[in-house]
Amino acid sequence: MISRYEDCLAVLRDDALFTADPRRLRDAGALGPERAGTLAPEDRAPVRELLTDAFRAQDFGQLAADVREFTRHLLTAREGRTETQFVADLAVPVASYAAGALFGGGLARRDGFLDTCRDAARGMTAGATPEEAEAGLRARALLGQMLRAEYRYAHGGSDRRGGVLRYLRLHEAERAVALEALTGALCALLFAALNSGPRLLGNALNALVRTPGSLPRLATVNGPRLTAALDELIRYDSPFQAQDRAVTSATTLGGRRLAAGDRVRVLLGSAHRDPEVFPHPDLLDLSRTPNPHFAFGLGPHACLGVPLALLEARVLLTEFAAAHPDATPARPGLREPHPTLRGFLTLPVAVSR
Repeated sequence: MISRYEDCLAVLRDDALFTADPRRLRDAGALGPERAGTLAPEDRAPVRELLTDAFRAQDFGQLAADVREFTRHLLTAREGRTETQFVADLAVPVASYAAGALFGGGLARRDGFLDTCRDAARGMTAGATPEEAEAGLRARALLGQMLRAEYRYAHGGSDRRGGVLRYLRLHEAERAVALEALTGALCALLFAALNSGPRLLGNALNALVRTPGSLPRLATVNGPRLTAALDELIRYDSPFQAQDRAVTSATTLGGRRLAAGDRVRVLLGSAHRDPEVFPHPDLLDLSRTPNPHFAFGLGPHACLGVPLALLEARVLLTEFAAAHPDATPARPGLREPHPTLRGFLTLPVAVSR
């Protein structure tokens, strides 16, 4: 295990020496990225390239406006209540709607989509009951059917307003990508969004309501200051706490010799509290700059959904802060019992009427 920032950075930067290839990780007895095994090795690069182009082609300004309208509708529907379950009432539906709207093709507004996302997200948590886990499996299968149907009939609008699905339909023939590999990757991306988005949002809100003055301050910042605040919230309590890598050839790391085949566990959460890089690391400082966290990974394994995750955080957290600047913890939230993912199963927050 490594925890110093510089050692973690060295591993994440060198994918040739420290591989995340799920086959090598299995050989080393480690757990690889949950979605890595969905694609054959020869499909990963072309699929990722096509998906990256599809994401870059989207109008994230319009998407943000759509997600903001949806978020305000949720907040308005809860006016008059003195408590909200932030994860279940806001984080999960906002993350679900944002992912569906990004994919396009009418997915976000499809009958049953948000409810199915809720069941899928709950089933993927470490604290799920056997019944919830089984319901989650059924929900993920249904979401896969919905996504494939929307992909098949994606049409209308421009590339920038038609969503990821329309872009892929227009450009799939240009790339040597098998349809099943592409739709499988889309499902994996959707499940990853449902898995990580609510964790990020819950962790951030918990930090804000437990740090006096932070929530009303967030309501007043924008531009670079808002970007800095979001980076700090992600560094402070990242949803991803560790990643595994397998060593491909003998090397030295942090003064220790490693042999080919050795496993290295990168403790991201510890690296983000390294005082040599982050002064006063246990302090939530919304103006912290620079803030070189690597919460979303680096290089070829950087998360494709970073723009979506930041959009969700930017919209939901600022809207909630504006509506409830005096929100406080109602009771301690219930953390998810997971060794490498960090999030809340429940996060009750007291708000004024």
